[in-house]
Parts: sequence; C-alpha cells; structure tokens
Amino acid sequence: MSTVKYTTTHEWIEVVDTEGTIGITERAQLFYGEIVFVDVSSSQECEQGEIIGRIETETGGNFYLYAPVAGEIYEVNTALEEDIQLINSLPEGDGWICKIYIDNLSELDSLLSLEDYEDYEEDELDEGEYLPETDFYENIDDY
Repeated sequence: MSTVKYTTTHEWIEVVDTEGTIGITERAQLFYGEIVFVDVSSSQECEQGEIIGRIETETGGNFYLYAPVAGEIYEVNTALEEDIQLINSLPEGDGWICKIYIDNLSELDSLLSLEDYEDYEEDELDEGEYLPETDFYENIDDY
C-alpha cells in the first residue's frame, strides 16, 4: 500500500515501503506553465529540503526542486527526456521526476496530507506568495 505526502514547496512523494517517487503537484505545473526541461541527477544523496534539481519553463523561468525526505535518488524518469509533455499533462502520474531510497521514514510526518496541502495552497494563493522563481544562473552554487 502506498502513501502520498506533499511539501510546502509543491512536491509530492508517493511512498511504498522505504522507497519514494517524487514529482511536482498539478497546481505547481499550472503555475509554472509549459515546462520544457527538468534537471535532476540520479545517484545523489540529499537531505530533506535540499535542492535536488531544477525545472525550466518555456518563458525561461527557473524553479528549484526540493527533496521531500532525505535519501539517495536512484532513478530519474528518462521518459521526460523523450516526451517532456508528460510532466505538463500528468505531473502527478507518468510525469514523475525521480525515485528515492528513503533514509528516515519519520521525516514523512513533517509533510502534508492532501487535505492539509489543499488548505495550505489556498492560504498561499490568497497571500500572493506562490512558488518564487530563482535566478538559477546567479545561484548556480546552490545547486
């Protein structure tokens, strides 16, 4: 049986046993607009909340991807290289971004349920603070 959790930076993680599949939420994809490039490296160790990659949009916008939990990314969705439209049409399905071996399952407790994420999303939209863009090239050392 799987569990799906959400972050305040608009990633989702579907967990089965000690492995997780990570992607961006449908709401984030709508905000980003047409995604043209996703950059995540496999075989990387990461801490919860650490930058694990970036997304580039058709308009040239760059947005970071953050690790929902600590672990080792062991697979990247190569189907996105062949058909980037998967992330635009099915961001919470076939448009997943990467898979991770989870170091500490208790970190899932700090993530949001679907209901909590939807409440957070509504509050954030009301405040007008949604998914800040990064100047990736000025912040290259962060990545």
